[in-house]
Amino acid sequence: MPKVQTPMEAIRLNPLIPAYKEKFVKDIKKEDIKIAVSGIIVSKDDGKIVIDDTTGNVPVEIKTELEMNKFVRIFGVLIPYDDGFEIQGHIIQDLSEVDPEKYMKVKSLLQ
Repeated sequence: MPKVQTPMEAIRLNPLIPAYKEKFVKDIKKEDIKIAVSGIIVSKDDGKIVIDDTTGNVPVEIKTELEMNKFVRIFGVLIPYDDGFEIQGHIIQDLSEVDPEKYMKVKSLLQ
């Protein structure tokens, strides 16, 4: 029997939806679909973290063993709500070996 894709898998694997777009939290729009956000883990609860990229905070639904105050990049699908949004995380990348200030400066120059 073939495997049935969940709606999130269908979005993530759909070749017609472009690759993850790197964003600052302040620049996220409810129309965005696949995004990547880099920042510090400022909150961690069962299956959910909050990332702060200095322009704002965004909740991310993802399980991770990474600790608070780690610099990470999240790849996921934006889930819009009437009063905001969250990210359904697919991949979490540990950037703790990267200087956050330099990384964010280069990121802002490239956008």
